[in-house]
Amino acid sequence: MKIRTRLLFFLLPTLACNFALVIMLLAYNWIGETASKKFHVSLFLIIICAIFTIVLTVASLFVIANKISRPVQKLNNSALAIAAGQYGESIQVKGPKEIVELANTLNTMSECLYENINRLKENSLLRERMYGEYECAMLLQHMMLQKNIDDCRSDAVAIKSITLFSEEPKGLLLDFPKPPNLPPLANEDDLFHIHMAEAEEEGFEGMYQLLTEYKRARETHTHTSLILDRNTSTLQIKGPHIPLIWSLDDHKFLEPANGLLKVDSGDYLFLFNQGLLRFYKGQKQITELISKVLKVFASDGLETTAAMLHKELSFATKRKDLEEDIHLLCFQILTP
Repeated sequence: MKIRTRLLFFLLPTLACNFALVIMLLAYNWIGETASKKFHVSLFLIIICAIFTIVLTVASLFVIANKISRPVQKLNNSALAIAAGQYGESIQVKGPKEIVELANTLNTMSECLYENINRLKENSLLRERMYGEYECAMLLQHMMLQKNIDDCRSDAVAIKSITLFSEEPKGLLLDFPKPPNLPPLANEDDLFHIHMAEAEEEGFEGMYQLLTEYKRARETHTHTSLILDRNTSTLQIKGPHIPLIWSLDDHKFLEPANGLLKVDSGDYLFLFNQGLLRFYKGQKQITELISKVLKVFASDGLETTAAMLHKELSFATKRKDLEEDIHLLCFQILTP
């Protein structure tokens, strides 16, 4: 029911009383011929006042109804426009205080919706960009690590990698290049070169910088280089990443002297990134974890040992938040 109709019903008793009063006074004026002239004048004035009251009431009803119905209709149209997606448009309404407050509320809601939608669009584009960069980073990480391991056809070592990724990957490069600066009588097949480098920054950009630096200069202070000489059964170590070497016969870790170490067939070699080092807050806990597994499963071969180490690391990362990628590279020397 419209506001005008409701107001009309509300004022209907007043209008009916005034209308009845006018009829009664007219009838009395018509019938009462014997009344004095002053009395007729008084009745006439009362009738005029009653008619004026009726007209004023009806006119006020229409004016008040229009002042309420028009702003309400404008608010209704504005609400439909907001529902249709027309955000950010200001609604200017003149009327009662409550109607103006409602219009201001709709304006605030429209502005908030406009800002939220713009923020969602920006976040959507940002998520798409981040997802695209993440996928590219994961593909690049696969090419730098796992693909090189799969493509390695050397019979000097067996290799397994254990990787647990965080939300922001940090690149690790593993390569098996030909050893540079060979002695004159050295045979290239007797030397097996392991090269590991870690990105300094997270994400795709860090991996790209790592590849660029590696192509420009392979030997830097941030890269680790291991050279296994199969003739002398020695391992030469250079770089910041200190490997862990487990003796299969002695059942303990070996300590290198001046970057050189004597190794035997079946010995294990472990390289890991800074993410694993920071996760365990030092090399001591990493040594304890690996030695615990090797004491039981080292004789079963690299496949079983790597699988058990992967289970131990997966269980440990479930109890703590993984802030960085974890890379643990497992090697087993096959021939002296």
